[in-house]
Amino acid sequence: MSLILGKILSIFLIIGIGFAANKAGIMPMSSNKYLVGLLIKVTCPFMIISSITSNELHDDTLSLSLQTLFGAAVFFVIYAILGWIVSAKLVKVDPAENIGVYTFSFGSVNSGFIGFPITLALFGSGLLYLMVIQNVVLGLYLYTFGIMLVNIGTSGGKPDFKGFVNSFKNINTIASVVSIVMLFMGLKLPSIIFDCVDMIGGATTPLSMLIVGMQLGDCDFRELIKNRKLIGISFIKMLLLPVLTFLMVNWLPFAADVKICLIFAAAFPSAVVTVAIASEQNRDSIIAAEMVAITTLLSIAVIPAAAAFLMWYYGL
Repeated sequence: MSLILGKILSIFLIIGIGFAANKAGIMPMSSNKYLVGLLIKVTCPFMIISSITSNELHDDTLSLSLQTLFGAAVFFVIYAILGWIVSAKLVKVDPAENIGVYTFSFGSVNSGFIGFPITLALFGSGLLYLMVIQNVVLGLYLYTFGIMLVNIGTSGGKPDFKGFVNSFKNINTIASVVSIVMLFMGLKLPSIIFDCVDMIGGATTPLSMLIVGMQLGDCDFRELIKNRKLIGISFIKMLLLPVLTFLMVNWLPFAADVKICLIFAAAFPSAVVTVAIASEQNRDSIIAAEMVAITTLLSIAVIPAAAAFLMWYYGL
């Protein structure tokens, strides 16, 4: 267990380095656009390709995929319902027109930007494959059901099917689809090309953690803590969802890897893309941005705790 905790802490220490680098002016926020572009458009798709294509296809791969798709779909609906209950009934968000933004952000998870590299580093390429499958359902949640959620209390709320289709045009989704097809067809990259892809993909975890630290270093936490309802909802999200998902999924007839994927994903912070979607829908995108910041900060404690528990409970 000490080796596991050491591995987890070493990853999250990189966040502290990114935070310090931002404060020292080495990684100013002016570099955020380029670093995120490098992560999303270069290292992350290479990581997906190298991790998935390095696996061997097993007889139960299709079953694991279907279990993950079904489980993720059910839980995103549950998360949305919980988000509304917490925002509208428990915390009682004011004004009421912002309940939709809180509900939408509450139910989202950052499985791509943060989830992929951490899952690979801690659990390996097999679980990353399932996390990629889970991310497909996340796209459906964000651009169809999520659009209706963010517009709760307004005259809007029609599913954004165009946005949903466009979400499949990004390079990470394309890399995921291509990798899965290669896996099922038994195709492998030439060794020279694979080594190149693997080395570049290996930069994803440290780069993503450095960027998270940089972004946290630029946050004005004095302003964030003034919104107590936002902090309350963020705490409930980060503490309730992993525990509740474990209690719901642990008794289901799913494979252990699927259970770990669904539970671990529930420990991720709110998805960054919720900010853009809230803005496109003319909702209060500042709330979404603040929830991303607070839940990301909380995830520094929640994700290691969730990972350590899952490794211990499932005997990894």
